[in-house]
Amino acid sequence: MANSLAIETSSPVLSIALKTEGGGICEAKLVGFHQHAENILPMIGRLLKQKRVTIHDIDAFLIGIGPGSFTGLRVGFSTLKGFLSLAKKPCFGALSLDMIAGHITLPEGSELAVCLDAKRERIYSRFYRYEARQWKPLTKAGVYTVPDLMAELPEKVVIAGDAIARYGDEILRRAKPGQREFLPESLWYPRAATLTGWFEEQNAKLHKLEKPKDFSPLYFRLSEAEERRRERKLCCR
Repeated sequence: MANSLAIETSSPVLSIALKTEGGGICEAKLVGFHQHAENILPMIGRLLKQKRVTIHDIDAFLIGIGPGSFTGLRVGFSTLKGFLSLAKKPCFGALSLDMIAGHITLPEGSELAVCLDAKRERIYSRFYRYEARQWKPLTKAGVYTVPDLMAELPEKVVIAGDAIARYGDEILRRAKPGQREFLPESLWYPRAATLTGWFEEQNAKLHKLEKPKDFSPLYFRLSEAEERRRERKLCCR
């Protein structure tokens, strides 16, 4: 067993989890995108104090690598890099889409689509099937428009993720009756505790971060500012 600190900043819910040797998991969360930067270090500090350990006692850092909020992900990775400047320890990361699926339990054979709001009429999504008490990915993580997503969704699928808030009505309009089920908001966001659990289980969904490029978020699309610059360039040609 090892001490692990998990950080998840890709969603509106800032989530931190600390697992200590011989102890349980301590979690802390805070809702609100604009509060991540100012609250992440105090939250981590309180968990460390609660477990009577320091950042130097951590054996592994865990992080949600995206996709999700560009600003939130930068806060998480900047914090991780700051810790690594103090204590060089192994680092592991996982997709936010997989993390959301990881804390959902449905009947065997169920199919799930995790759908996150990617802004600008786009959705991050990945599809899964529940087999042998775990979610088996059916697709790679990708970026979809609503029509493209509806064309790819399995016929009977359960949907989780904050894209429901923005696009749920449109998804229902395009679906046949009884073919779409939305999970409650409490299951829409990734939890840092999922990372600590996977680390203890040596779950394959948790990937070791080693190369410099591994320590950058997975955005899967350009930022809004980058897209606008590209559009302006195309218009000027």
